[in-house]
Amino acid sequence: MKRENLVALSAFWFAWELHWAALLGAAMQGQIARFAPADLIGTATAVLAGSGAAFSILAQYGAGVASDRAGRRLPFVIVGTLFDIAALFGFALSPSFAAVVITFAGVQISLNVACGPYQALMPDRVSLNARGRASAVMGLFRLAGTAAGLVAAKIFVHQPGPHVGAATFEGGLVRLAALVAGVLILALIATVAGVGEAAASATRGVQHQPVDWSNKASFTWLIASRAAVNMGLYSILPFLAFYLRFAQHVSAYLARSLDLLLVMIVCALAGTLPAGIAGDRMPKKRIIYAALTLLAVGAAAMSLLQTQSWLFEIAIILGLGWGAYYSVDWALACMLLPEGRAGALMAIWNIGASAPQVAAPVVAGLVLDRVNAATHALGLGYRVVFAMVALFMVVGQALLAFVREPRAGVPERSG
Repeated sequence: MKRENLVALSAFWFAWELHWAALLGAAMQGQIARFAPADLIGTATAVLAGSGAAFSILAQYGAGVASDRAGRRLPFVIVGTLFDIAALFGFALSPSFAAVVITFAGVQISLNVACGPYQALMPDRVSLNARGRASAVMGLFRLAGTAAGLVAAKIFVHQPGPHVGAATFEGGLVRLAALVAGVLILALIATVAGVGEAAASATRGVQHQPVDWSNKASFTWLIASRAAVNMGLYSILPFLAFYLRFAQHVSAYLARSLDLLLVMIVCALAGTLPAGIAGDRMPKKRIIYAALTLLAVGAAAMSLLQTQSWLFEIAIILGLGWGAYYSVDWALACMLLPEGRAGALMAIWNIGASAPQVAAPVVAGLVLDRVNAATHALGLGYRVVFAMVALFMVVGQALLAFVREPRAGVPERSG
């Protein structure tokens, strides 16, 4: 694949990550802080994240399968994106927590309709020996989109409080929704124009999974490992701001949370491309093991930290691990795929991200509320959440040991 097509192929990832970073990094917390009491923040987060969960996962898989059978990816991406934009404005203008829950479910379902077919475009278009480089380019676009989303949230999302009126808060969210919608449309045009529908049509007529798919077990273990890792990563985003508020007693907690997340993203960007290129020359599993070690160490440090003095350094550690993981996990999954089933199987693989995106806030939210209620200390539950993040990374490493990584078409033994 030509390098300029790699850019077009990855353009929608930029918008995708900008979208979720803005929502999960600040907008969701803003709506929760606006409507939920302090002692029920975990439960409110669990309810909001869980809204539309099953439907969004089914939508992603169903759209992926349908795109395999139709031999067309882009119509699903276009339709899902347009419905998502409508749901975004509904989320911004929600007058109650019930409305926030309903519109957020619409956001989840709509963008998952686009996600299933879109993520199959890479294995459709990129040769096996170039997927490390392609994954690194994709990782750069994803992390750059995350950084842009956090900056946008920092500009437009107001921290709820007695001096912030409903009109001011909603106006900020509407402007954020407009920005996200504009970026989604521009990125969609870039991907549609640069990739074209002919790419997906190559899979038309191939609708069955080969009976001799030798990598099936490894693919399954990789999904399990990815799910564990993402259970940790998606426990950080919804609760970092509240960790700063209640465990570290930061007054401007929403702004400080975005600052730390931006530090993580900058560090992640710095290591993404070198790690992705290295993934074409050395085992990708080795890079993932190192990345998960950094993430586990950083999360454990957050759980034990008693002052604000080391937050910046810990953010650097978490960012380096995050970037290295992002740079190669996608490429490893693509190497395990059989021909002609990318839409369905990549949708299944992405359940390792989409399911934890829903489950992690539910599990962590309920745990932290129970811990806080039992100890009568609002900060301790958030420390327990970061300890859980470190544990999830260790579990992800353990499950990765069962994956046999193909090298030059020949599977290696696990390890």
